[in-house]
Amino acid sequence: MENFQRSVDQFQKDWLQLQEKHSSLVMSSYKLKEEEKGCVQSVKHCRTYMRLLKNEIESLHNNASGDEITFLEKVKLDILKKEYILRDIEDVLPRTAGLYLRIVLGALNISFANKEDKFRYKDDYERFKIIISGICAFLSFLLYFFIQNRIVDTIFHFLLVWYYCTLTIRERILIANGSRIKGWWNISHFISTACAGIMLIWPRSRSYDEFRDQFMLFSLNLNLVHFIQYQYQISCLHKLRTLGCRHPMDITVDGFMSWMFRRLTFILPFLIETYGFELYLAYNLYVISQQKYCHEWQVLAVALIYFALATGSIVTVLQVIRQKIRAPPPVVLHDHLTKKYSFALPMEKLNAADIFSGDNNGTMTTAATTQTVMT
Repeated sequence: MENFQRSVDQFQKDWLQLQEKHSSLVMSSYKLKEEEKGCVQSVKHCRTYMRLLKNEIESLHNNASGDEITFLEKVKLDILKKEYILRDIEDVLPRTAGLYLRIVLGALNISFANKEDKFRYKDDYERFKIIISGICAFLSFLLYFFIQNRIVDTIFHFLLVWYYCTLTIRERILIANGSRIKGWWNISHFISTACAGIMLIWPRSRSYDEFRDQFMLFSLNLNLVHFIQYQYQISCLHKLRTLGCRHPMDITVDGFMSWMFRRLTFILPFLIETYGFELYLAYNLYVISQQKYCHEWQVLAVALIYFALATGSIVTVLQVIRQKIRAPPPVVLHDHLTKKYSFALPMEKLNAADIFSGDNNGTMTTAATTQTVMT
C-alpha cells in the first residue's frame, strides 16, 4: 500500500508538471501568433515604403548629376538587397492559402514552422514525382507494346488525373513555404490535369483508337524525359546549394530554368524533342478532327491543349534565357543566397539583416559585407 501511495504522489507531481508545461505552451503559442501578426504588418509597411522610395529614385534620377547619381544608385542597390531579405523573413511567417488551396483544403494554415519540416516535405514531393513517373512509364510501355484494353487505358488515364491533381496541390503548398515555382511551369500542370480528364472521358471510338498508340508512346517518352530531368536537375541543385547559389527550397521542374543555363546543351535537346512531339500530336489530332467519322469534341480539345502546352513551354524557355542575360547584379544574388542557405536561427537571421543597412551617408560598411560573405 505504501508503494502504491508513493506512485500516486509521483503521478500527481508529474500531472502538475504537465499542466504547467501546457500552460506555458499555450502562452508561448499566443505570444507567437501576436508576434507573427506584427511582423506581417511590418513587412507590408516596408514593402510599401520601398516601392515609394524606388518611384522617388526614378523621378530624381533624371535631374540628378555627379554625387547625387552615385548616392541614388547606392540606395537603389541597398533596396534591392533588402527585398531579398524580406523574402527570407516572409519564408518563416504564416501565409494565407491561395484561392485554389482554399477551395480544396479550406481555410487551413499550410505554412511549416521550421526548415526541417519544409525540407522533408520538399523531398517527399521529389520522391512522389519520380515514383509516379516511373509507374506511368512502365504502364505506358505495357499499353503501347503488349496491352490493348480500354479498361486498362481508363485506369491509366485516371492515374494521370490523380497525379496531376495531387501535384498541383503539393506545389501550391511548396509555394506557400518558400519554393519558387513560377509562371508557366505551375500553370502547365493545371492544363495537364484538364487534358488527362478529357482523355479519361473520351469514349471508345475510331478517333480514340487512331490516337491511342501515339498517346501511349508520347507518355512513355515524356516520363523518360522527366526521369532524365530529375537526375540532371537534382545533381545541379545539389552542387548549386552547396555553393550557396540556389535557394534550398528550389525543386525540379518539367522544363527549363535559369540555373540550368550553364549546361544548356545537355537538357535542351530532350525538351525540344518533347515539345516537338506535342506539336506533332496536336497536328495529328487536328487532322483527325476534320474527318467525317469524327464526332467527338474531345479530339479538338486535346489538340488545342497539346498546342498550348508546346507553345507555352517554348516561349517560356526563350523568356528564361532572355531573363538570365538580364539577371540582377551577381553580388546581390550571392549575398542573399549564401545567407539564405545557412541554417541560422531566426534571431541570427534578424541580426544578419542589419548587415545590409547603410550608414548615415547611405553606404555599406566593408566589415558588414565581409561578414555576409563569410556566413
